[in-house]
Amino acid sequence: MLFEVKICLYLLGISLFYTGFLGFLFSGIDRKLVARMQGRVGPPIRQPFLDFIKLCGKEDIIPHDATAWLFKFAPVLALASVITVMLYIPVGFSPIFAYFGDLILILYLLTLTSLAIVIGASSSSSSLFAALGAQRELVMLISCKVPLAIIIFGLAWRINPLVDVPFSLLSFSQVNLWIMAGPLTFIGVAMLFFTFLCCITGELSAGPFDIAKAKTEIAGGTLVEYSGRSLATFKLAEAIKMIAISSLAVALFFPMPLSNIVGIDGLLGILLDCLFHILKIFLIIFVSISVVRTVMARLKITQAVRFYWFVLTPFALTGLIFIMIEYLV
Repeated sequence: MLFEVKICLYLLGISLFYTGFLGFLFSGIDRKLVARMQGRVGPPIRQPFLDFIKLCGKEDIIPHDATAWLFKFAPVLALASVITVMLYIPVGFSPIFAYFGDLILILYLLTLTSLAIVIGASSSSSSLFAALGAQRELVMLISCKVPLAIIIFGLAWRINPLVDVPFSLLSFSQVNLWIMAGPLTFIGVAMLFFTFLCCITGELSAGPFDIAKAKTEIAGGTLVEYSGRSLATFKLAEAIKMIAISSLAVALFFPMPLSNIVGIDGLLGILLDCLFHILKIFLIIFVSISVVRTVMARLKITQAVRFYWFVLTPFALTGLIFIMIEYLV
């Protein structure tokens, strides 16, 4: 019974409120930074919080031709999946499900978030904008997951001889991928890290990959029919997903805690690791989202697909080959 209480407290305290707060905070900082880099003033950093609060007070309007229960269920599914995935990803300290699940489950839960958006858009398919956005979301979902799967399986294969459970995120904290071998492995890991950054941009539909929503083209696409609390739920799910996938990048490539380096343990060590983790995910969000949004315009769906299938996937495979060559030779 005590373990179930811990799960509920972790779901509410860490997965929902802590990561939700960080997600909205970093969204506001991202918008401000992009505006400054483009020579604009930009909205205040608190704007995502204000938008969320305002949407929570608005009425939910369900389209006449929509499947009502499916339309209402989609945002709940999206939020539930990202909250659940945070049970497995460290955020400066070990998650409550650190010894359960694996990277494949995390990949599945991240996929489920995008599928929930497609379900919501398809249930209101009387809107051509929503239907077109759902088609684009599915195409981007498949395109992004291929290089992401290569990264996860490649890194798990490389650390397999060194750890007991290679598909557990905790195993990556036991090894340092950057210095565990020679120059070929270092280059290969760097290539996989760059691939992951590009996957973050696509997973979050940011900058050039803001194709499924495309407000200036299809008026919001997948979310065009949503309003009120349902739209607020989707916004919260997207904010938490940004923290989740950034934390996944940290757990895979930079899991080293600062407390071990400076020799501090206990509560102060946990606090130090949390602050260090926040700094790391901020840098990842800045590089993979803010900078990309500033310097690049939105791509066509065909251009995005070609980039992920014919540029990024071979690039990730090349990095994996470098790692394999040094390991096998």
